[in-house]
Amino acid sequence: MPMDWYEAEQEQAYSEFVDSLAAELYDEYKELAIEEFVSTRLASYYKEHKHIAEQAMAFLKKARSYQDSDPTASLLYSATAMEVLLKSVLIKPIIYGLVHTESLAEIVASNLVKQTGVDRFKELVFGILEHHVEFDGGIQKYCRDDSEKPLWKEREDVQKLRNCVLHQANSCTDLESKLSFEVAWTFVNLTSLLLSNIGFKLSKGGVIVREAE
Repeated sequence: MPMDWYEAEQEQAYSEFVDSLAAELYDEYKELAIEEFVSTRLASYYKEHKHIAEQAMAFLKKARSYQDSDPTASLLYSATAMEVLLKSVLIKPIIYGLVHTESLAEIVASNLVKQTGVDRFKELVFGILEHHVEFDGGIQKYCRDDSEKPLWKEREDVQKLRNCVLHQANSCTDLESKLSFEVAWTFVNLTSLLLSNIGFKLSKGGVIVREAE
């Protein structure tokens, strides 16, 4: 059912609000996010929410199993896994840590992540990763192995492919399916490096555990 004028106005207003809030969070708290929050609040969040990566990892496992038999299904699984990983395992914990009122933190983080795309929080994600993981030439130019295109640009390409499947009933090729999986897996590896830096790791089942466990 198409939106009426009032609904469209509301959606536009909310989108502008989220853009403004995302920018404000980054500009006002980027040093706090990098220097203070990552070492304390982020670790605390992962300790309390150790299952947040499980579904993403389960979808990546399904994506791998469908690569040969159904590339389009494989792409949908891996692209969705990547989005969940970014929103639930990276962006939501970052936003949670920037909200100083504990009782509001979960509400704000959950609603912002649910209602908006990941691009608005790109700089926060990059800042956190770059503080904990060494990138030759910086994360803005970071490319996965066997690729000359920046990783974030490849993520955008995969998202467009996923949207074409969902909204236009397009099929995808074996190469496109493989691209989606490899890009998603690269984000898993980056997440693992971040977790390792603060004393955690991803178990085989996708549970976040202490490295000593």
